[in-house]
Amino acid sequence: MADTALINANIITMNPDYPTAQAVAISKNRILKVGTNRQINRLIGDDTKVLNLDGKTVVPGLIDTHIHVADYGRCLMWLDLTTAKSITELQRLLKEKAAQTQAGKWIVGRGWNQSCLKRMPKTTDLDAATPDNPVILYHETAMICAVNTQAQKLAGVTEKTVAPTGGTIDKNPVTGELTGIFRDSAASLIWQAVPEPTVDELLEASVLACQKISAAGLTSVHWLVLSEVEIGIIQKLHTFGRLPFRVNVVVPEALMEKAACLKTNDPSVLRFGGVTIDVDGYLDSKEAALQEPYSEDHGNRGKLLLTEEALAVSVAKVLAVGVQPIILAMGDRAVDTALKVIEKTPPCNVRFRIEQAAVLNKDLVKRLKTQKVIVSIQPKVISTEFSVWSAVQRLGLERASWLHPLKTLLDAGVTVVGGSDCPMEPLSPFLGVQEAVVREAFPEQRLSAMEALCMYTLDAAYSSGEEDVKGSIEEGKIADLTVLNADPVSVEPGKIKDIKVELVIINGKILIV
Repeated sequence: MADTALINANIITMNPDYPTAQAVAISKNRILKVGTNRQINRLIGDDTKVLNLDGKTVVPGLIDTHIHVADYGRCLMWLDLTTAKSITELQRLLKEKAAQTQAGKWIVGRGWNQSCLKRMPKTTDLDAATPDNPVILYHETAMICAVNTQAQKLAGVTEKTVAPTGGTIDKNPVTGELTGIFRDSAASLIWQAVPEPTVDELLEASVLACQKISAAGLTSVHWLVLSEVEIGIIQKLHTFGRLPFRVNVVVPEALMEKAACLKTNDPSVLRFGGVTIDVDGYLDSKEAALQEPYSEDHGNRGKLLLTEEALAVSVAKVLAVGVQPIILAMGDRAVDTALKVIEKTPPCNVRFRIEQAAVLNKDLVKRLKTQKVIVSIQPKVISTEFSVWSAVQRLGLERASWLHPLKTLLDAGVTVVGGSDCPMEPLSPFLGVQEAVVREAFPEQRLSAMEALCMYTLDAAYSSGEEDVKGSIEEGKIADLTVLNADPVSVEPGKIKDIKVELVIINGKILIV
């Protein structure tokens, strides 16, 4: 008999052999049966918990393959400026935050937009609201920040400071004074002065982030670690039962030995799964390594951070540990370098994954397929690169047409998986699905809703070698399910992001959202 039964549902199984169903039965932590109401009713006993979903949609537990959980937690502790519709309103929010903050302590905020505010916030605006605290407020795209005088002083930034490559420091064109706006890589000049949170603060922030992530319908995440302290936090959260989802830990190469301690009795709950290796930088700072120069910067082809030989050494080290090499390569020259190393690597049981793989071409797509390389992307980043970074202008029309060619990749048989890159982009997996479906730039690369949903379910499970236990609603698989108020396949494409999570089932247990 079943412990739990879901009936009268619209079940999208992601199993090509049995794509839809009415009901599902769960026994302990596994899916016992998928089928019609009549079939499942036979498995309902006196002690079975029955959920009549009245037509609500059920999908496999959603998976985010690229999220910075601790950083997201930090952002949740920041001042939320998304509601500010004027400079005056922004100042009011700042004053309220300052009243709750010890003098001299940093105030960090995020979410302002100059279109709503009617203009960019200035140093004088922030000084008037918060004279006793250093302030750094990030734009909604996270690529621009506004700061006050105290922040500039603590960062050691003056009118004579030279912006780093790929960044801009705004100045008054007449007086040469700093306006308080720092763009792209120049924002790091201020951020480096912001003190790191304490371990307790980061732990508290991570708990809050986990709650938000679970409420978004996610039952598994690939947690990209940025600092050693996060490894200890993950251990604590697991030990005290504070992880409400499955975690595949991904660390930078420098922390590979430290992450070896992340071993549990149940690797489906917590596992050390991958190591990131950076081959180039980002497009927005024009540090992604390209075969040909940037269109408006003819002397710049970006920069390879590793030679082919150095990358081969790093990959060998990762494979020796038995985890997945996750190669960060955005430009076509970096992707080519990564593929050369993969092509020379002896066959192994670990699947290669290239993160972002943004600028491609016909030859690279063919090689990605031949080597069975997984491409991991964050769909919201795509629209940002076209609308904010002006990809067509900076890459040229022909090359921009090969920027994140998702449909071309899928049609060629390349596995593509989706993530959020939260907190750099919003958390919502349904926003990610919508972005892939309604893509405005080069609409021939749009995906169907099913193709996009697969990036967050079955293919995401495949990317970590777990497709046999999760990613689809099939008998014998772990009972991780997400219940929605609407069907992402049948709603209007522009409304996919508005879908609400009704409840989450993980390991057969119901979590009320």
